[in-house]
Amino acid sequence: MARVAFIVTTCHEFEGIKVLSATLKQHGHTTDCFLSTLERDFRRTVLDFKPDVIGMYATTGQERWAHDHIRAWKKEIRHLKVVQGGPHPSFDQDILLDAECIDATTKGEAEYAMLDLVNAWEANQPIGDIPNVAVLRDGKPFQNPIRRVVDDLDSLPFPDVDIFYKYSFLANKRVLQVHASRGCQNSCTYCSVGLMKKEWISGRAGEKFNRTKSVDYLCEEMNDILARYPKFRMINFGDAALNMKRGWVQEFADKWPKKVGLPFACNININYLNEEDIIALKRAGCVSVQFGLESGSEQVRLKVYKKGYTDEIVHDIPRLLRKHNITYRTNNMLGSPAETIEDMFKTVEQNKEIQPNGCTVLLYRPFKSTALGREDFAKNRVDIGKDIGPSIQFDSQMKRDDVDQVVNLHKLFNVAVYMPGGLPLVRQLIKLPRNPVYNWVPLAFLWYQHAVVSGYGMLDDFKLGVLNIGQIFGKGLGGRHMYGSEAERKNQFLDTIDTGTTGAVH
Repeated sequence: MARVAFIVTTCHEFEGIKVLSATLKQHGHTTDCFLSTLERDFRRTVLDFKPDVIGMYATTGQERWAHDHIRAWKKEIRHLKVVQGGPHPSFDQDILLDAECIDATTKGEAEYAMLDLVNAWEANQPIGDIPNVAVLRDGKPFQNPIRRVVDDLDSLPFPDVDIFYKYSFLANKRVLQVHASRGCQNSCTYCSVGLMKKEWISGRAGEKFNRTKSVDYLCEEMNDILARYPKFRMINFGDAALNMKRGWVQEFADKWPKKVGLPFACNININYLNEEDIIALKRAGCVSVQFGLESGSEQVRLKVYKKGYTDEIVHDIPRLLRKHNITYRTNNMLGSPAETIEDMFKTVEQNKEIQPNGCTVLLYRPFKSTALGREDFAKNRVDIGKDIGPSIQFDSQMKRDDVDQVVNLHKLFNVAVYMPGGLPLVRQLIKLPRNPVYNWVPLAFLWYQHAVVSGYGMLDDFKLGVLNIGQIFGKGLGGRHMYGSEAERKNQFLDTIDTGTTGAVH
C-alpha cells in the first residue's frame, strides 16, 4: 500500500486533511502529516517518512511555498507524486503548469478523489479521468467533472486527529478544533462559498451542499478523541455556522451536555438565529460566538456583499446574546471596491454601538474563487504585480488612491472601537504614512480577544501566534503570490519591502 505525507505550512489543524487521512487509512494506506513550523528539519523529516505521494493543502498565496522542498524530495524519491488540494487549486488549476512540482490537483471534496488518485498511482494506472482531479492535457490544465458530494457525513470515518496531535503543542492546548458540518447558508460575494455551491457539486438530483453530522455521531467523535487526548478543556467549532440546520441546535442542547459536557465557542449565522436558538446554545454550554458583520453600511452588506441581514438584525441579536450571557465577537472587512473610507468608519461606529467583546478585522482580498473577486479582475481593480503573500491581515492588493489610509485603519480599527476618544484620533492617524508600529496593534487586540473572550488561554494563543507570525506578516515562510507577467515580477522583493516610509507597501 502507498505511503502518503500531507504537508502544511500553517500551524493549525485542518479538518479536511484529518478526514482525507482517515479515509486513506481505512483503505489500507499509511499516512502522516508534517507541519513545517513544528519540525526542526522539515525537509529531512518528510524524506525519512519515504512517501510515495505528497498531499499539499494550499490557499491563494501559499500555493508555491513547498516547491523547493518538492524538487529536493523528487531528486531523492524518483517515483514521488504530488497532489495539491484546498481552496486555491479548486478554482485555479494553473499551478499544474509547475509540472516539475505538481502532478495533479483536486477540486472540492477530495476524500474519494484522493483515494482513487493514490490507488491509481500505486498501480501505475492513468489518472486522467478521475472525477474531481485536474491534470495537464496537451500542456494545458484540464479539470475533470465533479463527483457527487458525500451526502451523509456520518458515513465517513472519524477524522484522524493523531496526525496532528503527535505534536505535543497541538495535543496539549486547551481547545479542541472540531467541525460539525459542511457548507454555509449564505452565498456572500466576497467569499468562495457562492461559487463552491455552483462548482463543487455534481448537480445530481437530491445533492445538497449544506450538510450536518448527526448529534449522536458528533458526540461519539468527540468522546473518541477525548478518550485518547484528555487534556482538552474546551471545544471550538470551526463551521461557517453551528446553527446550519433548523432544529439541530435544540437536539444538540439535549445531548451534548450529557454525552460530552465541554464548553464551546462557535460561529453563528445571525440571519437564521432566534432567541430559542440562543437559549439552546447557552444550555448546551456555549460561552462565546462569532459572526460576520463585515460592513457597517447596510447598503454594502445587502446589495454588494449579499450578506442577507439588515441593521435591525445586527442590533437585535447582540442584545439577545447579552441577555443570555454569551460573549460575542464580530468579523469585519475593510477595503473592498464597494466601500469608501466613510463606509469603513460606519463599520467602526456600528461595532461601537453593538459593543462586541472583540473585533476580528481583515483586509479585503480579491480572490478569483469569489464572485466579487472575479469582477475586480475583470474591471482592472487589482494591482496584479503586487505581492502581498498569503496574508489577509497586512496589506491590500486593490488599486485605490486611499490604500494607505485603508491599511492604517485596519491596523487601528480596535483603537477606534474600544479606546475612549479613539475614533477621532484614528481619523487623524490614518492620514499619516504607514508605520511599522501600527502592525502590532491588531495583533495585540486579537491575542487578548481570542485568548480571553473565546477561552483559548493567553499562553496557548501567544505560542500559536508566534508559530504563525509569518502568515500574518506577508510572505513569511515562503508563501508568495502575484498575478503579473515574469517581467512584472522581477523586482518584487525590492518593490514590496515594508520600510515604514511614505508609500512603502508590503
